[in-house]
Amino acid sequence: MAVEREKIYEVEVKRRRVKEGGGYEPFWKVKNVATALSDSDTEFRCKDCGGQVKLLGRNSKAGAPPYVEHKLNADSEYCAGGMLFKKATDGREPKASEHPVE
Repeated sequence: MAVEREKIYEVEVKRRRVKEGGGYEPFWKVKNVATALSDSDTEFRCKDCGGQVKLLGRNSKAGAPPYVEHKLNADSEYCAGGMLFKKATDGREPKASEHPVE
């Protein structure tokens, strides 16, 4: 029996922009995973809960697009985009990750 995988195709990537007084400041931008990889982005987090994600499917030979999944089950259980949250039947409310990527 095949294991069902969580597949998230949009993430937030860490970018830099010029500050008004000079220098740079970090900010998070939502991108498609494939686009983020082609843009050589390296820092990712879940766009819904801000939690840690791991990159999968980057080297897929079947032509499937790359995707991410939550590193922590607790994030998936309470993230609006998480597979475990979507399968839950207890009426839970989505919430931000307890261990967000800053």
